[in-house]
Amino acid sequence: MNTQKQNRFAVIGHPIAHTMSPFIHSRLFSLSGKKAQYCVLDLPSPADCLSELKQLDGFNITIPHKQTIIPYLDALDQTASFFHSVNTVKQEGGQLTGFNTDGTGFCKALEAAGIPLNGHTVILGAGGAARALAFEAALQGGTVTVAAREHSLEAAQRLCCDLEEKIPGVHADARKMDQLRGPIDLLANATPVGMYPNTGVSPVPREIISQASCVFDAVYNPNETAFLKLARQSGKKAVGGMSMLVWQAAEAHRIWYGAEFDPEGIAQICSDAVIEMKREFGNVILCGFMGSGKTTIGKLLAQELNREFIDLDQWIEKNEGMTVAEIFERRGEPEFRRLERQAAETLGQKSRLVIAAGGGTLTNPSNAAALRENGIIVFLDASLNAVRARLQGDKTRPLLAGPDREEAMKRLYTERTELYRAAADFTIPADQSPEETAAAVKALFQKEQE
Repeated sequence: MNTQKQNRFAVIGHPIAHTMSPFIHSRLFSLSGKKAQYCVLDLPSPADCLSELKQLDGFNITIPHKQTIIPYLDALDQTASFFHSVNTVKQEGGQLTGFNTDGTGFCKALEAAGIPLNGHTVILGAGGAARALAFEAALQGGTVTVAAREHSLEAAQRLCCDLEEKIPGVHADARKMDQLRGPIDLLANATPVGMYPNTGVSPVPREIISQASCVFDAVYNPNETAFLKLARQSGKKAVGGMSMLVWQAAEAHRIWYGAEFDPEGIAQICSDAVIEMKREFGNVILCGFMGSGKTTIGKLLAQELNREFIDLDQWIEKNEGMTVAEIFERRGEPEFRRLERQAAETLGQKSRLVIAAGGGTLTNPSNAAALRENGIIVFLDASLNAVRARLQGDKTRPLLAGPDREEAMKRLYTERTELYRAAADFTIPADQSPEETAAAVKALFQKEQE
């Protein structure tokens, strides 16, 4: 009989409707073999529930309580006192001690990626996240530049003074973002620019990013920010915020009960957390051969998941003022594929959609990559017999308009099926009714949520 005590932990904040903490911490408890319960507490003020918090074995803290919690704590560790910010609390003997694990998470994320932190580090931003990153860089013995917009330049200057006052021998300077000049060993974004739902923008342009050897983005939603994308396009080593988020959570477990984690285990949690984040905030993209039921199933699924439905082909038709068949006839297939590419890039930046992709959309790896950035791709795998039956009498398919319709269908089906399978995150059989297929897709997402 297992008599191991179940410990109780939580995350507090306000508002806190959407948080990755339960998923990440549950996975960490499982990885360490710790029997524990982890819940979410939406508290307008820590004072509202102080006695309940003291019944927990520990808790995490997010906005806006990282500083307002401090008067209610019995002690602070050196790092939390240093940053005047707390994101982790340990309860022991009725006493609450505050810690800050952001800096450790930052360092561990860079270490796992093989990026040193002892050169010239440029921190974009001057808020709480920037403070943690700047102090860690300074503690490693490197030089630090804190770059900010005009309205935050004074805060950046205060942060640099604080660095030089508290860390002997460090050199730190403040600068406007548009005045940055290389070389830069590490360029780290600690601003919210590019974060969901305002994705697709970078805090600095490619010209500044190209001056850096390595790039880090504290933003974790989306996993692939515009900032990281520009860095990778410029051939730079780049690390996203999910790694820091999971590593700082792992540090909380070390504080709470002495857990240690290897990089491979953390990497797997990071990968799974990205999928979970897309499930919660991103898009559902349905791909498959013509006649697989993408539009019908997509509409049913959108209703079930309370999301907006968009048929990619119909979206193009609306924008162009003509049908797909007319675009093929008047402008040719290359022009349609260009419009398809634009649609994939535009819709891929949106959130919480159910998108029915055109039959040829996911055969282009660039389209698949654009849609996957903020979404999960599901292949509706209908058999050729089912497709043949569903398309009987359908004269709206330009690629089947030739004299040998059957041969064209077989050839396209064979060519595209493996491409769909390679592009998809999940595959669902689609010979059954649309209602049954939609239910299978919904169940798949519910499973991911549990």
